[in-house]
Amino acid sequence: MRGILLGTALTVAVPSLALPTAAFAGTEGFYVGAGAGVNWTQDADLSSYPAPGFGLTEEFKMGGIGDVSAGYATAMGLRAELEFAWRWRNSVDRTSSSTPTLNGLGGKTSSMAFMGNLLYDINVGLPITPYIGLGAGVAGVKKSLNGASDRDWVFAYQGIIGASYAVTDNVALTLDYRYFATVDPEFELGPVTSKSEYHNHTILAGLRYTFGAPARATPAVAAAPAAPMVETQPQTDYQVFFDWDKATITPTSDKIIGDAAAAAGRAHAVRIQVIGHTDTSGSPSYNQRLSLRRAEAVRRALVARGTPANLITVEGVGENQLMVPTGPNVREPSNRRAQIVIKVS
Repeated sequence: MRGILLGTALTVAVPSLALPTAAFAGTEGFYVGAGAGVNWTQDADLSSYPAPGFGLTEEFKMGGIGDVSAGYATAMGLRAELEFAWRWRNSVDRTSSSTPTLNGLGGKTSSMAFMGNLLYDINVGLPITPYIGLGAGVAGVKKSLNGASDRDWVFAYQGIIGASYAVTDNVALTLDYRYFATVDPEFELGPVTSKSEYHNHTILAGLRYTFGAPARATPAVAAAPAAPMVETQPQTDYQVFFDWDKATITPTSDKIIGDAAAAAGRAHAVRIQVIGHTDTSGSPSYNQRLSLRRAEAVRRALVARGTPANLITVEGVGENQLMVPTGPNVREPSNRRAQIVIKVS
């Protein structure tokens, strides 16, 4: 794994090596993130300690990690970010050596890393979005052993695999695994330079805020029906809007449904058609099912207000009839809706 990541981490700086992105999706814009978790540093061989011809192997206890990041996400799923991460308190569990006096020494290791990461968000049509990534940068690895301490700045690289959960259009929870490693650092822990290793496994939970995401507020057009109900009109439309990836009736939408039910009763409607719609985020097949759930939610709300169920038909059209034309994988609030069509003749 170390050899593969060391060779491929350099692709962070080469856009032409990007993978095809047709299957990826995301919310475009600048973002910031922060996280915390745990890390496990692998056993490390320390050569030439305390003198040439000697050496030992260190085993470490579990430590912690904290990180902050800032980056830019494209709508097609590619993210580029800068990250600072601090892995700390990996105390030495034990040392082992063919030299008995080097067994049982105390110490600890830690690192500070400045990384550039390139990641892909994989759109699976759900609020949960898997992602993969690579990173490259520089790390200051610090080693303390038997009362001596030194730090060495060396090239670092990492592989990332994880998933995010969209709490809102702007806020996402993240959880990922990272394999983090460096080229061999060297330390002045005695009269000679000692060479060691640094390989780390990390579990990191975090929070990411995207500034470019569209607002989740109900569009202004949802505050009133498309046209006043007049009994002489053969057809009247009402628009009911939904939050992203939801089929739940909001308080504003509930009032509009109540107005539509009252208007249908006054006009002696002969047929009411409810048509569900979605935006283009998510897969077409998922959006088709979501649009039907939205239409069914409105139908149930109309029936609860006294509208005869036999007058109502439901239909889901997915992302095929957009109120606001957009490209693929765009979270547009105006397209997350259900249309109530009241026909009186």
